[in-house]
Amino acid sequence: MLFHVTWEFVDVSEEGQRRSLKMFSGWQPPEDAEFKGFYGFADGSRGAAIVEVESAAALAKTTSPWTPWLRFTSTPILPIEESAAIAGESVQFRDSVS
Repeated sequence: MLFHVTWEFVDVSEEGQRRSLKMFSGWQPPEDAEFKGFYGFADGSRGAAIVEVESAAALAKTTSPWTPWLRFTSTPILPIEESAAIAGESVQFRDSVS
C-alpha cells in the first residue's frame, strides 16, 4: 500500500533540531517500509515522502520514532490509472441511479 506522508516540525528549537538530525543520521527505515521518494521542503519547515508498506502497523513503526519532533499526515494513494478507473466507475454508478 502506498502512502503520501507529510510532516511538519513541532519542536523547532535548536536542541530539537540538533537531536532529530542526530537521530536521523543513525536511522534506517524498518524492513517492511520502502521509501519511493523522500523530500525536505526548501524552506526547512516540512517534508514529504512516498512510502510503500504492507500494513498500518508498518507505517506506525516508520513514523513513531519521530513523534517528539514531527507531526505526520499519512494519506493512502493510488496510481493515477487506478484512481481514474475508480472515479469512472463511480460516475457510471451515479448515472445509473434515477
